[in-house]
Amino acid sequence: PPAYVLMESFKMKWSHATVLVGILSVCVMPWKLVTADSAAGLSLFTKVYSAFLGPIFAVMVVDYYLLRKSTLDVNALYDKLGPFRGVNWAAIISIAAGALVSVFVVDLSWYVSLTTGVVYYLLMKYLPASGNFRIGTIFED
Repeated sequence: PPAYVLMESFKMKWSHATVLVGILSVCVMPWKLVTADSAAGLSLFTKVYSAFLGPIFAVMVVDYYLLRKSTLDVNALYDKLGPFRGVNWAAIISIAAGALVSVFVVDLSWYVSLTTGVVYYLLMKYLPASGNFRIGTIFED
């Protein structure tokens, strides 16, 4: 996939992009990540990283499984004038709140992100700005 990204972004040939990805992967030195000296840093990085991924995952799960009952209109997702145009402030606010709480209790960040799902559910139900995004959900008027 990184080679395809380079091909698309910089209009490179596949062979050149593959060689460049190989060189860059060696420059990153992944074998340094598993030494005893860097184990604590890698552990902290993983915990902080998950403090942001957990809330995003919670919003996605609540939206798809609870609100939309595992049904999506893919054409509406990509329609520039469709119901999903703009910013879903319920998602942004709940992700920001969940990430903020998760950073303070980084050891439990995945579990704390469950609160993000609850906040997202409530904001989708009561926040007036999320009206467009209620189409196709259990809250659709």
